[in-house]
Amino acid sequence: MAWVNSEIAVSGETVKGGINASSDVTRIEIPFIKGVSIGDSVTANDSDYKIVSITNVGDRDETLLLEVTNGKSVSRRASSKAGG
Repeated sequence: MAWVNSEIAVSGETVKGGINASSDVTRIEIPFIKGVSIGDSVTANDSDYKIVSITNVGDRDETLLLEVTNGKSVSRRASSKAGG
């Protein structure tokens, strides 16, 4: 999929950026925002994501490239079957 311009909400701010979702990874590119951390939530195109990787492109504090996963938590429970 190609990069799509979108409004991105992260760390209490809404900025213009780009999102590229392929079958195996979703990347979001935004202007540099101080304080963005791995594990933070991101909203783009009415979808919620969690940041798993951050790259400060060129180490210039101009652009951040975020690798994200779907933000929905997955519930994992142990089986409740009674054994005997």
